[in-house]
Amino acid sequence: MPSSFAARSCFALLLGLLAVAAGCQVQPASQGGNSAPGRQPPLRVAVRPAERKTLVRKIDVPGQVEAFETAPLLAKVTGYVRRVHVDIGDRVHGPKPGQAGQPAAVGDLLLELDVPELERELAQRKAAANKARAVVAQSEAAVHVAKAGLVSADAETAESKFAVEHELALLAKWKSEAARVTQLAASAAVTQKVADEANSQLQAAEAAVRQAEAKVRSGEAHRAEAAATIQQAEADLTAAGAEVQVAQAEVERAQTMLGFATLRAPFDGVVTARHVDPGHLVRVAGSDPLLVISRVDPVRVVVEVPETDALLVRPGSWTTLRMPSLPGANFTGRVTRTSESLDSGNRTLRVEIDIANPDGTLKPGAYVQAELDVAVRENALSLPRTAILTQDKNTFCLTVDHQGKVVQTPVQLGIQAGTDVEILSGLSGSERVITANVGGFREGQAVEAVSEEASK
Repeated sequence: MPSSFAARSCFALLLGLLAVAAGCQVQPASQGGNSAPGRQPPLRVAVRPAERKTLVRKIDVPGQVEAFETAPLLAKVTGYVRRVHVDIGDRVHGPKPGQAGQPAAVGDLLLELDVPELERELAQRKAAANKARAVVAQSEAAVHVAKAGLVSADAETAESKFAVEHELALLAKWKSEAARVTQLAASAAVTQKVADEANSQLQAAEAAVRQAEAKVRSGEAHRAEAAATIQQAEADLTAAGAEVQVAQAEVERAQTMLGFATLRAPFDGVVTARHVDPGHLVRVAGSDPLLVISRVDPVRVVVEVPETDALLVRPGSWTTLRMPSLPGANFTGRVTRTSESLDSGNRTLRVEIDIANPDGTLKPGAYVQAELDVAVRENALSLPRTAILTQDKNTFCLTVDHQGKVVQTPVQLGIQAGTDVEILSGLSGSERVITANVGGFREGQAVEAVSEEASK
């Protein structure tokens, strides 16, 4: 027992001496030989200046293909479907303008309705228009008759005036003769009977003058009556012309309404829906379209850009489209238009890209993934995103000054493009910037700056 106890005591004493000896070892000097005994050497850190390059910010957003134009065709008149000329999937052609004096081509015939009541109404309107034209012809004839009556009245009046002049001349003659014969009778040169005959002729001449003057007044009255008749006839002609215009307008309206009995293609496209068959009763009040025509060349690709990038999107930005249903098939295009207003529900901006689709590869309703160049910055000053720190909504990077000290430098950021970020202000491009593990440094810390190229 005593010997074992002594052995354990000696072993414990030996362990204690070894521990003391280990704690009293001297720290080795630094490899460089420049540091004071007991101090750590400056930490080597890789630095690089901000680089100027072209930055392109890209985002991936989902979207879908939509028809460039869609026209749901409804009925304007009530009737039974007589014939449907197209079915879903059929390509149709819309109206085309005429060339070199040729008349314009109408769109393809799609559907016909049977509306006999409109056909009868059109025939009735045409008959009314013909009747109105006959009244116009009758009124024109009445105007001609009235004008002829005016000419006749003028001639009658002129003749009566000439007669008045003639009778006045005779009256003057008989006045002179009666005076002369009366004077001769007084001197008994002629008998009293001759004097009485001369006076009788004078009275007859006076009566003839009054009769001629009465005929002049009568002719003038006839002329006034003829002029009034002309005015009445011309007024009737004007009214009849207005009736013709009204009747013709009614004819054109009936023709227009009857024209709605046939539906034609409004533009080049494809029939994407058909909801009627021959014999169906179509009502004006119906809300369901009879046919739906969609223009599929080109198509619209619609994407919703989040609010954070909505202000950067501009018409003309490049876009690459990928379709999961067509692996390996990519389509490129430019942003054609934007809604210029964010959706109040999801805070996104509607962006449309028009894509030519001559072979119909892109189907309306198809899902696409769009890689959108929302912003491009030429010759922009940039740093890796790993070089940026954010604290209390302030952004800064760490630079190394000429004394080898870490300096916290505030910067203003622009767009982020992949792993790079645009520096708007705060750097000139000559600073030595720490780009990795920036969270492990503190301002004022002494470091040994080494360029990234030399550290590799």
